[in-house]
Order: sequence, then C-alpha cells, then structure tokens
Amino acid sequence: MKHEKSVLQSLPKILLHEHLDGVLRPRTVIELAASTRYTELPTNDATELAAWFHQGANQGNLAKYLEGFRHTIAVMQSEEALERVAYEQAEDLSRDGVVYYETRFAPIFHTNKGLTHQQVVSAVLRGMARGRKDFGIRSGLLICAMRNMNVSLEMAELAVDFRERGVVGFDLAGEEGGYPPKKHVDAFHYIQRENFNITV
Repeated sequence: MKHEKSVLQSLPKILLHEHLDGVLRPRTVIELAASTRYTELPTNDATELAAWFHQGANQGNLAKYLEGFRHTIAVMQSEEALERVAYEQAEDLSRDGVVYYETRFAPIFHTNKGLTHQQVVSAVLRGMARGRKDFGIRSGLLICAMRNMNVSLEMAELAVDFRERGVVGFDLAGEEGGYPPKKHVDAFHYIQRENFNITV
C-alpha cells in the first residue's frame, strides 16, 4: 500500500476543482486564529481539528460540508493570511505530484475586515505566484459568485479585470437547491461578451 501511494504521488496530476478556503492546514488555521483572536474553533489541537474537518467533509451533504468554511473564512481576512494560504496550497499540491491546478473562491467572503475585492484577489495571486516560483507548479484562479447573493455581475467583472494576472475563469458556488444558474444570467452574458471562461 505504501508503495502504491508513493507511485501515485510521483505521477503528474492536474486538479481543476479545488477550494482555496477548503484546503488550509489545521496548524495554519490555529495559528491564524490565534493571531486574529478568533476563538470559535472547535478545538486548538491540530490533529483533532483535522479530524473535525474530515468528518464534516464526508457527511454527503453540501450544506453540512460548507459549515467548515465558516472557520477557515474567518481566519482569511487579511492580505497576509490570504497570501499564506495560497502559497501553502501550492506547496502541498506540488508534494502530491500536481503540476497544474485551478483553485476557486468567493472574494466577497474575505472583506469582513475592510479589504476590497481587488486586495483580496491580489493577495491570493501573490501567494500563487510565489508557489509557482518556489515549487514549479502552474496554476489558475477562479472567481466565484455565490448562488444565494446578488453580486454575480460584480464578481464577473472582477474576474475579467484580473484575466491577465492569473484569473482564468468565473464560476458559481454555494448551495444549489433553489438557486439555479439562470438567476445569474447577466453575469454569464457579460463573461460571454468579454470572451472569457465560465466553469459552471
């Protein structure tokens, strides 16, 4: 089994659907929580926190799966935190043999402490750029609009604004029930007019 795992890790891989705020190292979550005085983590033990996230991700229910994002998003409210998370994602994926990945996130969730959408995206792209330089892994960023919010056109415009700086597409995220893509038709039409990429 160990031999098979090492072989799998050594094979070059492409990953096209990765959540930036869903890949944080448990230790990073704890350290960022401490530095920002965030006190709502279920535990401050890295092993226990990893198990808690793993349990939530395997419940077979999107709404329950998304509960874990409340904590990761809470500690990703500064440019430094966003850059660190993006950089560590590149490092971790490179260790698994990934040679190209696309990571997705919703910038609107990372403005609770005053960052602009532009600052949020720029910080993530800096981390990804450092990852490319240090680990030789190629990457692209997907900007997501939330299905249950009325900001999809703004997010589509943001994605196009950064198309020459590392953003490779626009997507929708969040609970699908009751929130069909047709509610965001203006954003899709804008992306089409700009000849940009949609990953829905």
